[in-house]
Amino acid sequence: MKSKTLNFLRMLSLLCTAALLVTSAAGCSGQDDGRPLIATREGLIRGAIGRSVADRLFYSFKGIRYAKPPVGSLRFQPPQRHLAWRGVADGLSHGNVCPQFDKLANNTLKGDEDCLFANVYTPHLPELSRPATAGLPVMVYIHGGGFVTGSGDDDIYGPSYFMDEDVVLVTFNYRLNTFGFFTTHNAVAPGNYGLRDQVQLLQWVQNNIAAFGGDPHAVTIFGESAGGASVSLLMLSPLAKGLFHHAITQSGTALARWGLGSRKENAAEKLAGLLGCPTEDVTAMVECTRKQPWEKIAEHTKTLKPGFQEQLRVDREAENPLIPDDPHLLLARGEFNLVPWMIGLTEEEGAFFAPSLFANKRVVEALSKGNLSEWVQAAGLVTASGVNKLDCGADPMKEAKRVYDFYVGDRNVNTSSLLPLTQGWADRHLVSPMAAEMTLASQHAPVYKYLLDHIGPGRLSQAHVNLFRPGVPDFGTTHADDILYLFSNDKLPPARRGSPTHAMVRFMVNLWTTFARTGRPGSDVLPMPDWPVFTELHQRHMRLNTAPSVGERLFQERIDFWKTVPINEPWRHPVEDGLCLEGPNAEGGE
Repeated sequence: MKSKTLNFLRMLSLLCTAALLVTSAAGCSGQDDGRPLIATREGLIRGAIGRSVADRLFYSFKGIRYAKPPVGSLRFQPPQRHLAWRGVADGLSHGNVCPQFDKLANNTLKGDEDCLFANVYTPHLPELSRPATAGLPVMVYIHGGGFVTGSGDDDIYGPSYFMDEDVVLVTFNYRLNTFGFFTTHNAVAPGNYGLRDQVQLLQWVQNNIAAFGGDPHAVTIFGESAGGASVSLLMLSPLAKGLFHHAITQSGTALARWGLGSRKENAAEKLAGLLGCPTEDVTAMVECTRKQPWEKIAEHTKTLKPGFQEQLRVDREAENPLIPDDPHLLLARGEFNLVPWMIGLTEEEGAFFAPSLFANKRVVEALSKGNLSEWVQAAGLVTASGVNKLDCGADPMKEAKRVYDFYVGDRNVNTSSLLPLTQGWADRHLVSPMAAEMTLASQHAPVYKYLLDHIGPGRLSQAHVNLFRPGVPDFGTTHADDILYLFSNDKLPPARRGSPTHAMVRFMVNLWTTFARTGRPGSDVLPMPDWPVFTELHQRHMRLNTAPSVGERLFQERIDFWKTVPINEPWRHPVEDGLCLEGPNAEGGE
């Protein structure tokens, strides 16, 4: 009976879509407004019509429920498929964003716990005469925000550039901070719910994307920062097997300490205590926390130390583990989804983080005075280039001096010249773990590495736009600059056709969509050499700017330096390096 109903809905969608494109489709939904109508597995959705930057027609469907609201008894639980709805859902507006504190609005709490919504943009809808297998490549974007903020909404992730290409674009929300990653580090609350939302979304894509003109057998996942780390973790997850066919990791990694949290301090107990819940019995503690108002949970979460809210983890004790083992070991053994994988970063990743990393006056004063002892303590407060997670027996002052001498030396570093330390921070938290991830993965799957370093005409930069945080210094191409070339947003007018900016936008979008179509990155928008596969032997990458070129052994001296610093990091194998670990690698897990 269900299959007959589904077939009827799909046929209705095809008939209405064909009619809408020709005659405005009076009678298909009781409206005569020319808006497209789609039948998903769960029900009918009416969308809207838009225009791309090149004035190409596309169709948008916003605020689609892809899972049941994770409220009540479903809080701190894996997502469940949404049941069918009656009538026609309106796809004109985005759904609620997930609970978060808006850093650009004085940390104001916004959103709602009922937040699992997707948005689909497509330049072509299925036609009656077009076989169902002839769909377009699908690109699923996972937003960043440190696993504590962000959404898939078009204020930042607008479709106007991608809709100039023959692809279907999907953006979405997933649970964040405590609601997405609350964990007791055992089977009672194994955590990773936000990542499981991403898997659920990919399953929804498999079930429904053909109705939007997409090919479920040609899905590319891509994301930046925490979204990039999510892509890397989905590459490692057996739950995502077969749900995507290409992957793009932008400025993120599964091997960074900020990705997989440590169990050194128990955030669940601390939060439960703040909420007045019992902590002696784990099951009772989780049930009590589950029953609290979400606003109360969010407000108390804010009082916890940064990093407590987003404890992504190896969850081998879960009934169906998302990450069954240490990421380093999974990569080394080739136990991951062996699909073409593009991985890259920007030239000056750390500049983006300068406002928060070095706002501490103690850091600035210590650097300007050359007071190494004070710098060690101050920098440790913001986990900058200082060493605050040392191997057993290492001398903190000695190692801190080595880091200081390597990046600063005799130079006078002050508030207007923090580039050396932003590089040090990026090398520890992004460059080195990403390099390790690429090297391990390239032993088993095709990996393509890039560096975005465009600073010429048509440049777009977070230093100028302040899309995510004010005060980013202009040290060069930085973290999240790539987003500006891929997505339209509310803070910038669309790139003017024929301008240098539009040329760079077309180049970047075409690179990404070519990879989605073929599994090999390339573009005919700008002259560029063939993009070599990354190997441990040659370590080649493509430099992305208006004159693309091939480079090799990117930041090698800096990466080699961090290999000599005895820090406890997920990208350093415990057996290989002989480290005394406290994090996810310790004693076989958390």
